Amino acid sequence: MVSHKHTYLTKLRQKGIEEPKATLNHLDTLVQQYPYFQALHHLSWQIAHDNNLAEEASLLKASSLHTKSRLHLIPNPSAATDIIQVTTTQDTADEVRSFVDWLQQLDTVPSNGNEQNRLIDKFIADAPRMTVSKSIEKQQDLTKKQQFDEHTLMTETLAEVYFKQGKLKKAKKAYEILALKYPEKSGFFADQIRKITNAQKDS
Repeated sequence: MVSHKHTYLTKLRQKGIEEPKATLNHLDTLVQQYPYFQALHHLSWQIAHDNNLAEEASLLKASSLHTKSRLHLIPNPSAATDIIQVTTTQDTADEVRSFVDWLQQLDTVPSNGNEQNRLIDKFIADAPRMTVSKSIEKQQDLTKKQQFDEHTLMTETLAEVYFKQGKLKKAKKAYEILALKYPEKSGFFADQIRKITNAQKDS
């Protein structure tokens, strides 16, 4: 386990208390080298916030953009002397607010984790449940109701597929249906039936 006393960021934080301006300049150089290192952005803002420096607002914006969770950027409610209530005024259509303005409007009342868990458990317990009613009646097989006429569904392609798959009996029946369905091509279908009959004799 790494001791917090010896980490580089802890030393920078300590140095930020003694020399905030110099530490911020040093951190700015590190941020340019490692722009996606979240802790550097947060440390820069923390030093500016603790020392009430002018750069605090811009560093807060940068830190909020480069962090995965913004919860650590919200002021600690226990440190606040007065509880800030959320304003109920709605923004007008032309008014644009920054992330800092939004943060300042947050309610800093400490949330009770146990209370939240209790409410979630109560909601789950009281939530209406869907019940599936199982009917006693025997379910009908709807496929049996559908009657397919093989004469209307038979195609030349299907007959060829039967023949290529070696289903000679089905292929022969298919060509017989096609010969009746399309009399103008009955000569071609008769040749196909003869070929299938010879193949059946050979096998």
